[in-house]
Amino acid sequence: MSNDNLRELEQTINDHGFTLQAIEKVYPKLYEPIMNLSMTGVPARTYFYWKKSGLIESFGAEESKKGWIKINLIEYLWIKIIVILRDYGVPFEKIKETKEMLFSNYIDNLITDKDDYIEFLRESNFSEEKINETIRVIDLVKEEINSSPEEFEIYHTLLGNLVMELLLKNDKGYITLSKVEDEYDVGYFSIKTMTEFESLVAPYFDKPCLFIPVRSIIEEFLDDDKTEKTAVSINLLDLKEMKVIEAIRKRDFKEITIKLESNKETIIIEIEKDGNILDQKAKEVKRILGLNEYSEVTIKFRNDKNLYFKNKTRI
Repeated sequence: MSNDNLRELEQTINDHGFTLQAIEKVYPKLYEPIMNLSMTGVPARTYFYWKKSGLIESFGAEESKKGWIKINLIEYLWIKIIVILRDYGVPFEKIKETKEMLFSNYIDNLITDKDDYIEFLRESNFSEEKINETIRVIDLVKEEINSSPEEFEIYHTLLGNLVMELLLKNDKGYITLSKVEDEYDVGYFSIKTMTEFESLVAPYFDKPCLFIPVRSIIEEFLDDDKTEKTAVSINLLDLKEMKVIEAIRKRDFKEITIKLESNKETIIIEIEKDGNILDQKAKEVKRILGLNEYSEVTIKFRNDKNLYFKNKTRI
């Protein structure tokens, strides 16, 4: 890619609130298979049966010499989604179709079907400015895609994109299944694109439909104390944020002030008598910090030292 095109791509990325350098730094962390399968609650026997049945592919998973299965965050999410689909009685064949959709390379599809996509945007009353920007981005990505490391391909999938939209923009993505007679229809959308793609999203709310919230699965992951070290390893939580959580647990503070994004109310935590309340607050705070919902944090320790930091886009 030429220097001019690279600068233009970086500017486009910056306009969306993050940097190309940060993306390149954090992507491998989310891809690395460092999570134990046991974190999903799915037994190894079930995992191998699903894999044999075509529900799971080894996108990044590794099996150690001792037989332990290591997975990455995207695979963790997919396994949890399979659990939900099975709980609702969705047959294996439809789960396989869902997998094929969620792990399809949407960037390749976008490049191949660029003209059709641009025509769809025009029919959806997008402004010419927005359409021209989309064309530029597609053309820039087309040049860059061939030099992208192979391990990053998982982020070119629909599921990878939903995860990155959540972490980059604090968005909420949903996978949907609706049933007409004996047929299932699979789809997906995010809250921040609902208004732009209203014609596609609206039908989901006019019929019985299963909504699987990707955000809730990650929140559940953050709530679990057993996954805390992993959350730090993949940069969902950093060391400063962990100091806030540890201070609440140890009651080693006078006051903690967390200013939330999107003009929500400020959270102020003071020393409380009830330890259970503090435990609940620790979970709530961990979720807020892990999903980047805050703008700034101030913690006043018992020893009169202060820790202050602002929210930063990690990716």
